[in-house]
Amino acid sequence: MPSLVSPGKILRLELENFKSYKGFQTIGPFYDFTAVIGPNGAGKSNLMDAISFVLGVRTGQLRGTQLKDLIYAFDDKEKEEKGRRAFVRLVYQLVSGTELQFMRVITSSGSSEYRLDGKVVTWDDYNNKLKSLGILVKARNFLVFQGDVESIASKNPKELTGLLEQISGSDELKRQYEDLEEKKARAEENSALIYQKKKTISAERKQKREQKEEAEKHLRLQEQLKSLKTEHILWQLSNIDKDMFDANKEIEDKMRIREDTLKEQKEHELEENSIKREQAGYLKEITLCEKNIADKKSKLDKKM
Repeated sequence: MPSLVSPGKILRLELENFKSYKGFQTIGPFYDFTAVIGPNGAGKSNLMDAISFVLGVRTGQLRGTQLKDLIYAFDDKEKEEKGRRAFVRLVYQLVSGTELQFMRVITSSGSSEYRLDGKVVTWDDYNNKLKSLGILVKARNFLVFQGDVESIASKNPKELTGLLEQISGSDELKRQYEDLEEKKARAEENSALIYQKKKTISAERKQKREQKEEAEKHLRLQEQLKSLKTEHILWQLSNIDKDMFDANKEIEDKMRIREDTLKEQKEHELEENSIKREQAGYLKEITLCEKNIADKKSKLDKKM
């Protein structure tokens, strides 16, 4: 935005064949307050047009339909001559005393040529230089034409706001402002979206953390169960080993008892056989004795 404090002033104008100014003319120097007076047709308005022209105002606003209409011509015959050209040079003096030269040329082909300090430049460079001095061509904030005061006084608040925006140059920032507003809206939307995503991610993170903790707890319980099962199996194996040891010991004891019993039984059988043999001997002796007794009895009977 241009500064509200002027960085300098117009020092003089140099014109050549511009509108009613024939040949090369120098107007100036201008002072802090300069009045241009004269009768109708003296060229007062053309001086305003010259300042407007060199500062880049469009032809339609300078009481002409094309640039060639702004070139001085004594009559229609001269107006039709080829190779005619014109220029306006504005010498601008900065507060420091340095001079800048703005020059706009109407070429023989009827187009505009812009120069800064004698060097041909593009319109964008020319306009940017004017902007740096607070001169806004689009807003025409450097001249007040006849009827402008009345026109401004009759404007409604909205129109006045638009005019002030033009004069201050803020209207050129409107697009940038709207873009920034749009970016801000998008940023707020993205921020809200990111915040929502953050909330969603936080909720998912909490859920995942709980699931992780639940899974870890489940794994711990599984490990504990596995450990308990292992301990139970080891306990069972230990008991089985003990039972097997006890069973083997019992079997060994019973085998030993059985062997002892068999041994005793064999001894009893041997003793029984021995007794039987003795008994048989006794029976045999008894039989012999009975026979002897019978024989002796028979003999006694015979004797009687």
